[in-house]
Order: sequence, then structure tokens, then C-alpha cells
Amino acid sequence: MRKGVTLSSFISDEEGMSLVELLGAMVILSIVLPLFIGFIITNAKMIEQNTILTEAIAVREEIREWMGYRAQSQDIADLNPIVLANTGHQPRPIIPPNPEEAIRASHLILDKSGIVWDTSGQPKFDEKIPNDQLIDDDGKLITGSDNRKRTQQVNYNMPAGFSLPKLNISADRKRYVGMYVGPDVTQQKVAYAVLVEAAPKQIMTKSGDITENNDVGILVTLRIYNSESGKELTNTQFYWSADY
Repeated sequence: MRKGVTLSSFISDEEGMSLVELLGAMVILSIVLPLFIGFIITNAKMIEQNTILTEAIAVREEIREWMGYRAQSQDIADLNPIVLANTGHQPRPIIPPNPEEAIRASHLILDKSGIVWDTSGQPKFDEKIPNDQLIDDDGKLITGSDNRKRTQQVNYNMPAGFSLPKLNISADRKRYVGMYVGPDVTQQKVAYAVLVEAAPKQIMTKSGDITENNDVGILVTLRIYNSESGKELTNTQFYWSADY
């Protein structure tokens, strides 16, 4: 049995962990543990960001495919006559002199909720509301399985107080930003905002003849944003025309 224990004998005692070893282990743990926790957090954030980007790309491609399908039924064309007609002259596009009309002519809306109404309750830019049902050439309703209930992809009626404050675009353009409301919306990480820009298709003609957008299509830029951060996640450009 030991009669006394000095500090030096305790430090050099090999029967258990010495004080130096214990302090060293604590120092190492204090360095490694935060690094390990930081790695886990960073990895989780990267996985989340990759998931959000993947979802945004899927939203972009779904809307693009949907626009191609809707080109056959004139729905989008009816909602955007100012885009297809007023700015459609090539090779010298005619841009409306009114700034509000010019902004409207450079954006497509994909749903009737995006219509701007005037003080008399009429569509401000001559939009026509698409019929939710199929009508034959005689004006009669087509019943049965051919009836169409449109799958809404974008909703322009923003919830109260949800004005996308972090979206770095002008207020005039922001009114043409809608929220993705497609079939997968409830399974997604965040809410995605959608902006569809339009420009006359660049056509070079030898004779200088006027060409309409109704005939040759328009250049569409489809942008997808993270509605929470305001960051643009992905975009794509393609030519679109009403196939009717």
C-alpha cells in the first residue's frame, strides 16, 4: 500500500491513464468533434441543395413539356395575344410604346390567374380565358372521357404577404412570377417560383418580309427560382409556337 502519492509519481503512474494523457485526449476531442459535426452539417446541406436543384430541373422540364402539349389546344396563345401578335414582326420587332404593355409583351402567363384586370373588370391586355371543357366546331360541349380538366402548373395568385421579397427582379416583372403547383408540389423541399420570358424569334429574311410570331414562334426563357431564398436555380431557352 502506498503511503503517499506525489504529483510526479501520479503523472508517471502507468496503472491507468495519466493526467497528461487525459488532457491530451480532451484537447484532441475538442478539435476533432467540432470538425466532425461541421462535416455532417455541411454534407447534409450539400445533399439538400442538390435535392433542391434536382427538383428545380424536374419542374423546369415538366413545364416545358406541358407547354408543348398545350400548344396544340391554343390555351397559352389565348392567354398571351399581346405576346404573339403585337411584338411578332421580324426582322424588326414592334415593341409597344407603353412601358406596361412592353413588359407584358415580354412575358408569357401560363394560367388565367395571371391575367391583369382593368378597372372595368376586363382583361387589360385582351387575354381570353381558356374553356375548361372541349367544344366541337358547332359550339357543342363534348362529354365523356374527352372532357379535359386542365392540370394547373403555375398559379399567379400569391398567398397574402408572400411577395417574394428576395427575388431580385423589378416589381413590374414580378407580377408575372407564379408558383409551381404541379402534381409533385407536396413532396418537394421548397416552393418553386416560375417566370416565363418571351422574345420574338430572330429571323433573317433576304427580302425583309414581315414574319409573325404566330407563324414562326417565339424565343422562350423559362426560369425557376427558390421562392424562399430568391435564388435562380435553373433556366432553359427554347422556341415555342401555338400549333393550331
